Amino acid sequence: MLLTRRDTTIAGLGAAALTAAALAVANFAGSGESGGPGEYAVTLGGSLLLAAALFAWAIPRSARPGRLGLVLSLLGALSLAVFWSGLPYVLGPAAVVLGLRARGIPAERGQGTAALVIGGLVTAVATVALALDL
Repeated sequence: MLLTRRDTTIAGLGAAALTAAALAVANFAGSGESGGPGEYAVTLGGSLLLAAALFAWAIPRSARPGRLGLVLSLLGALSLAVFWSGLPYVLGPAAVVLGLRARGIPAERGQGTAALVIGGLVTAVATVALALDL
């Protein structure tokens, strides 16, 4: 699938919005040891910087989107242990976008499919973990 720069930008904005919402829930909802405004600002700032670096720079310039997508999806899977950091909500969607790009390249199709599936699962599992943590 051929994704345009505009498609990648829209996906990046969606990932940023998902991250902001998820971190708001993680820091302000529920009872007990939720974060607060300071923790929210730090985790959101770091996540948004990562999203900007990935969606505005790395993804459009990637010569091997399947490989990068697979690496990001695996990093996203590792980041599930710290889902409250916001990382899975950026890394998962980035892996999905790279997976979609890679599926249009015959040599990258397998890695692209793996990145697409794992990235989607990372995003879904992080969202479920957030809901269960409340």
